Amino acid sequence: MTQPKKNPSKKKPAGKPPVPDAHESRGAVAVTVVWMLLALSCLAAQLVALATWLVARAAGIPAGRPNALLLVPTTLMMVALLSGVLLLVMTPLAYRVRMSRPPTAVTIAAIMIALAPFITVAVLAAIG
Repeated sequence: MTQPKKNPSKKKPAGKPPVPDAHESRGAVAVTVVWMLLALSCLAAQLVALATWLVARAAGIPAGRPNALLLVPTTLMMVALLSGVLLLVMTPLAYRVRMSRPPTAVTIAAIMIALAPFITVAVLAAIG
């Protein structure tokens, strides 16, 4: 019996697609995940604080008087400030531990998200 000749032009079917962070260490991936979770939590805290503040203003609650509904945006802005500080600290760390650099657009978005609560607090303090 003769065996059929293998056609060299046929390529082997590709197995699994390559994993994007296959060459990164587990620590680098963990730092990247924490970095992005901080960005998302900072953004979410700001958006929910804004929505709650708008609901309180629409309900006619004056900003100067203590009210339980106004504690929510205040608390969430504090969360946004703290996560923003941590996000700013983690950004250079994410660049240091990774072999491949994060996308520039993602880094710029993360820095803008981290700075937004500081700008908001500064504007609200200037307004009075």
